[in-house]
Amino acid sequence: MSEMKMLHKSLLLACDLFRGKVDSSSYKDYIFSILLLKYISDVKSDYECDLINGEYSELLEIVSRVPEDASFYKIYHDAKNHGDYIGERIDDSLRLIDQAIDSVCQSRGGYLFESIKFATVNFGAKSERDRMLNELLDIFASPEMKFDYTQDGNKKIKVACRYLFEKIASDSAMRGAEFYTPDGVSLLFAELLQPRDGDSICDPTCGSGSLLITLGEKIKKSFRSDNYTLFGQEVNRSIWALAKMNMIMHNEINSRIEWGDVISNPQLLDTDNRLMQFDVVASNPPLNIIGWNHDDLVRNDYGRFNLGFPPQSKGDYAFILHMVSTLKSATGRMAILVSHGVLFRGGQEESIRKNLISEGLLDAVIGLPDRLLPGTAIPTAILIFRRDRNNSNVVFIDASDLAKPVKGRNLITNEIIEKISKCYFERSSVDDFSHVASYDEIQLNDFNLNISRYVKKHEEQVFVDLERLRQQREELLSTLHGLEREMKKYIDN
Repeated sequence: MSEMKMLHKSLLLACDLFRGKVDSSSYKDYIFSILLLKYISDVKSDYECDLINGEYSELLEIVSRVPEDASFYKIYHDAKNHGDYIGERIDDSLRLIDQAIDSVCQSRGGYLFESIKFATVNFGAKSERDRMLNELLDIFASPEMKFDYTQDGNKKIKVACRYLFEKIASDSAMRGAEFYTPDGVSLLFAELLQPRDGDSICDPTCGSGSLLITLGEKIKKSFRSDNYTLFGQEVNRSIWALAKMNMIMHNEINSRIEWGDVISNPQLLDTDNRLMQFDVVASNPPLNIIGWNHDDLVRNDYGRFNLGFPPQSKGDYAFILHMVSTLKSATGRMAILVSHGVLFRGGQEESIRKNLISEGLLDAVIGLPDRLLPGTAIPTAILIFRRDRNNSNVVFIDASDLAKPVKGRNLITNEIIEKISKCYFERSSVDDFSHVASYDEIQLNDFNLNISRYVKKHEEQVFVDLERLRQQREELLSTLHGLEREMKKYIDN
């Protein structure tokens, strides 16, 4: 078995320890906390041996402030020698790591682990809890779970995070599809937005932060540069902490992830209390959200709703308009994942849609397959808006039948990403796949963006041999008459 498969197996065993003890939406907090504890402990060991180069300087600043008593290995060896109070020892270590992280990152959202308690009755009585946590430590002490620098630990920790996000998002109903944006969708966003060297990048509903990290990795790959900045905001407190942990384990220490409701309480503001502006904005927000804080926005909307006020019954356009208002005037470009209702619903949403198109902001509408996101089977679409457009047309792409089915889910492959992005950048009309619509054409459709109005799917005509069908019918009727005569004989006798 390969090391990566062994890593997956060990992570799965760790997840299984929590089943039945805590809710499936909660065990992520414990798994990622112990994973970060182990990662920082391994990095600290390498740091003390002077084995890590300068590109990890911010991470090293954190580990240099973590005391020896907080090491995973200290907890592990103490547990083997004494075997009790393991939860308390883990909690003490996480508190010390929290202090080290806060002293470097100065997070305004509070401590990452303040709501995480391994010394909890949720894991059973003390003896049962210690037994379970002993097993957990054994799993993380295994060779495949060693994230030291010399053994390519920075790659392994990213694999571990990706595997856990996929696993937990599939298991959990929390925040549905928005908690984690699958790899294929994130890579498609990165290809369509083409983040560049020096860009500021924001996800206003960042969830785990994985989409932000993918956009940053696109710059590293394309420009061999880490000259970019990542910004995000997340309303759920535990997922905010998870995003911060994710950033640390991907060495994105300089990222800024804020906690709070981005619509009623945006946190990414400049010194004049105005919304910050970004080069790239991307998000997979909650789909079809209802009950958002409509009244607060009437009093202070930060200038976001000049193109229309979203209805209280649907919050999709609140996110769209927020994101559009944070785009830089010369370079701003954004992509947002939405449900198909956003494309055609009437009322206030129709008015907003018309204004966005009339302002020349909408650049593309891309239909995606169903079952792409964990927690929902509905089909989705990507809307792309740009501030740097020099025409008023919109490219419509129907990729709803492009997917690789795997275990009840649909995946977007590299080949699919290439096909979609090529069509988008070439702005070409392709039979059964895409259409470049003028402003006048969209206006004639009453600003309805339903993709089927623009991309016509030609059904394959099947030749029907009517003479052969007539012969088959006569043969069947003859057989039926024969059976009826036989049945009549039995009845008469």
